Amino acid sequence: MEAVRAEQVTAWLDKLGAKGWTVLPVSAGRGRQGLRRSGAPGGIFDNVVILCITSAEVAGRVVERQEELLGARPAIVTISDCMVLRPDHFA
Repeated sequence: MEAVRAEQVTAWLDKLGAKGWTVLPVSAGRGRQGLRRSGAPGGIFDNVVILCITSAEVAGRVVERQEELLGARPAIVTISDCMVLRPDHFA
């Protein structure tokens, strides 16, 4: 997603009950609109990946309400099962 929107999205995740998240910079990628690289002046075209490991309940709220925040903006939301080796870090 667009880096300029990361703060708004992470605040939204907090509001929906996520206990934490990580924002990672994206240096390059290719999708339906072709190749995209970071590094434009001012970071205007930079993208980030936001990782959030959370409960199924919180993930469900994200899916239900993703349209209200993301709308038609460029973003990809994926949900996957994962095994947490240190669950005390997510309590």
